[in-house]
Amino acid sequence: MIAQVQGKKKNNDNESPAGAPGWLTALRDVAVLNRFLPLVVFLVVAAIGLSMAATLHNSAEMARDARIDSLADDATDRIIGRFHQHLSLLQGTKSFFDATAGKVDRRAFRTYVAGLDTEGRYDGIQGIGFARFIRTGDEAPAEQEVADGYGLKRVIWPQTDQPYRTPIVLLEPDDKRNRAALAYDMYSDPVRRAAMTMAFETGKAFASAPVHLVQEITASKQAGFLVYIPFSTRGAGVGNGERLPLDGFIYAPFRAGDLYHAAIERSPSLPVAMKAYDRDAPDPILFQSEGFDEAADGGGYSTTREVEVAGRTWVFEIHSTKAFQAHQSNFIPLLIAAVAVLLAAALAASTRSQLKALASARALHELSQKSLQEKDLMLQEMKHRIKNSISRMLAIARQTAAGAESLDAFADSYSARLQAMANAQDALTRSHWQRADLKELLDKELQQVFGDDARNYAVAGPAVDLDEKATQALSLTFHELATNALKYGRVAETSALLSVHWDYTGAGEERALRLEWFENGGVPVEAPSRKGFGTRLIDANIVGELRGSIERNFTANGLVVVLKVPFPDAPKGGRRGRRGSA
Repeated sequence: MIAQVQGKKKNNDNESPAGAPGWLTALRDVAVLNRFLPLVVFLVVAAIGLSMAATLHNSAEMARDARIDSLADDATDRIIGRFHQHLSLLQGTKSFFDATAGKVDRRAFRTYVAGLDTEGRYDGIQGIGFARFIRTGDEAPAEQEVADGYGLKRVIWPQTDQPYRTPIVLLEPDDKRNRAALAYDMYSDPVRRAAMTMAFETGKAFASAPVHLVQEITASKQAGFLVYIPFSTRGAGVGNGERLPLDGFIYAPFRAGDLYHAAIERSPSLPVAMKAYDRDAPDPILFQSEGFDEAADGGGYSTTREVEVAGRTWVFEIHSTKAFQAHQSNFIPLLIAAVAVLLAAALAASTRSQLKALASARALHELSQKSLQEKDLMLQEMKHRIKNSISRMLAIARQTAAGAESLDAFADSYSARLQAMANAQDALTRSHWQRADLKELLDKELQQVFGDDARNYAVAGPAVDLDEKATQALSLTFHELATNALKYGRVAETSALLSVHWDYTGAGEERALRLEWFENGGVPVEAPSRKGFGTRLIDANIVGELRGSIERNFTANGLVVVLKVPFPDAPKGGRRGRRGSA
């Protein structure tokens, strides 16, 4: 570049506005670029990586929001679905009363409710009952009904200032909690009275706001609510004969906490904490799951749901728990951001190193010119070797094509044979094209054919140095033998074993390398009816190239191939470490 700039200066005689030579200005520009280029690389790569991390973080946040919404819908559906199951029990009880024209005594009612198995399958519902609608002052028949059905001498309670009363005359199952509620006048309570009034006016099931159930007689108390369905028969009359608008209310008391636990804590459990309340009630809380306050203060994900429940609006506040957050980690975006910064720093350092290397390369350019003669010699040597390799490759290609049944078969076979040649070249290259080790060459070919697992073959023998010609010939021979063993000798099976042993025979000029190849497959093998290209290639390499011999024995246990290659001792004064040549 300096020479080009100087040449431009000489030809055009350019100068900077300040009077400095133009080539000197160009050098200063290059120096400034070299100084700031690593910083620019760092900023650009870091910005791209951080943008990717931010995008991934936003995507993860959206996925978390969608997940918590899905969990909130699931939790809400579980609770409302269970409530509707309980409501269907009340509807069935209403049908039972309709079928009997309201003539249901305690015995029939107990049998009916026992068949529903409310205690075993319907956690949350405290029971199913019937409250008689009467005028205040006409309590005697209702009190007698409780006495006849349950054997309780109990007056209607509590005192009231209302013109009507709705004492509980039937309530099953008959347990300690429900017995405490018998003869209770629900109409005396304004919350219950409001729900009964709406049920009467609409003719449908209607739920009350949260109340304290009279069944809560133990230390473990829960908020509750009641659901009423009005019931009347044509021509109903009570007491003094005055016609009343209805017979009473079929109803069910619910313990809200039991309803929640039965719905939410069934398998699979949901990693959420929930609080439910009645939106329009003065004392709105229905239930609150354990750990809700901790989840609400934990900075997790939250959402709300409003649902219509038998005329009331329930609100669910739902927060993710630690179990949910444990699976929602920001580790990957943070990791990407960290990797991006490290990569940016590495690229910046690499750029700086490359710039230094480029400067060094320019400085060494003159020195490299001095080695052109040596390179020319190397190129001539390489050209000679390439010609030999191409000739061998063309011969293999012609023979492989002649014996191939399809283009794919040709490609596979030809590629494998070229790889065998490449392995030989690789072994020679590491020794600067002088010698190659027999065991290393054999291991490479066996690993190429059978993979890295050495369980199916065993090789053993003394160290043998091979020259270039022997390396090429034996590499192709080993490849053909290994390929045939894989195809026909069952060596790929765990029960079969390939054993290769070699040693020297004779001495001096008569010394030879003897290699025995034994495919012990445990089954007899027969000689093929004709020679394939692989067999001819082995014969050409061993007999033609190396002036050796080959013997094939087809035994009851497998194929035995014995190769003998002349391997005379090196003459005295030869290269140190040389053990002969083949």
